[in-house]
Amino acid sequence: MTFMVYLYFNGVWKPFTYLLNNIAIAKNKKWPLIISKWVSLFLFWILPLPELFMLWKNTKSIGLLATMFVVWYLALIVYVTSQKLYNEKVNVERITGRFSGIRRTVLRLVKQIPVIGKRRSPFKALNGVSLKIGTGMFGLLGPNGAGKSTMMRIICGIYEQSYGKIWINGIDTQEKREELQGLIGYLPQEFGTYENMPAEDFLDYQAILKGLTDKTEREERVAYVLKSVHMYDRRQEKIGSFSGGMKQRIGIAQILLHLPKILVVDEPTAGLDPRERIRFRNLLVELSRERIVIFSTHIIEDISSSCNQVAVINRGRVKYTGTPSNMVHLAKDLVWQFDVPAKDFDKMPNKQMVIHHMRHDDQIRVRILSKTQPSPDAIIAKPLLEDAYLCLIKDLK
Repeated sequence: MTFMVYLYFNGVWKPFTYLLNNIAIAKNKKWPLIISKWVSLFLFWILPLPELFMLWKNTKSIGLLATMFVVWYLALIVYVTSQKLYNEKVNVERITGRFSGIRRTVLRLVKQIPVIGKRRSPFKALNGVSLKIGTGMFGLLGPNGAGKSTMMRIICGIYEQSYGKIWINGIDTQEKREELQGLIGYLPQEFGTYENMPAEDFLDYQAILKGLTDKTEREERVAYVLKSVHMYDRRQEKIGSFSGGMKQRIGIAQILLHLPKILVVDEPTAGLDPRERIRFRNLLVELSRERIVIFSTHIIEDISSSCNQVAVINRGRVKYTGTPSNMVHLAKDLVWQFDVPAKDFDKMPNKQMVIHHMRHDDQIRVRILSKTQPSPDAIIAKPLLEDAYLCLIKDLK
């Protein structure tokens, strides 16, 4: 009964930890995380003590009490150790240092204990994501493999989520998928076109596939979308002759044919030169005046110059959501700048935290992320959006 009560209270509290974490991310506050941490520690480590006291009070058996105490806390230590091994992906066979042989043997044993020690590591592309997206440009920022594309495909209905809900204007997308899919236009990172067809003919064909059978209406719609993406003057040219940015605009024109209220665009500026990237970015900003544009990228400049809201995703979790201007403040007092002799640069500790370095004569000017002053002559530098992004990815915040 004592074990059941313990498991019950810890199980009931778990959803509240997710809620408090989401509140902390949404409101950028620390107090929900503090409450979550201390209540979780109490329920996990301290709750067994009053339960064991009640056991002793009812049985008056010191031997039973001592046995239960040792077994219970040993099981908790095994569970925590196993969780750390799997979460941090520790390779037990590579452990070195003092008593490394004994440590490897113990950890191997921990990983073999059923239920509390041995576990599978299921892959989760997204884990506990909670976002509210309004009209305008919403940027999804994160490294490759962070889960951005998976999230966008779930929003579009291409993938089925394992759990959780997505609502559009308060309507559950799983219940009204057919009706709501007409509101969404999706441009994947890589899409195919007919290179030998003129842009106008290609869009006319796509409009037929989307159910626009009336010729007059179809011609008006094709002209409208070509003008929207600033390609009307090139409508008679073959798509194969277009640059990468122009092809991306034709892709946007294609998804605009059914007049969606939500545009989901996955890494559209990857591989474009700076001029084409700026043009495409400006196009998305124009389109976001009347609709929601969800814009996925790993290029910081695209977010800072176009999005009024941003979410940072790493390893399937939301690390930040809010405005880019507020996100910059996350790197306050964490960015340092100092000069290092060129001959000493390779010996510098924590080189993985270096954001930028540039050589000046025999000195290298270093820009680095650190919670403490990395060098006696280091000075605080003004943070940029890129610095805040790296702080989130490297878990400095």
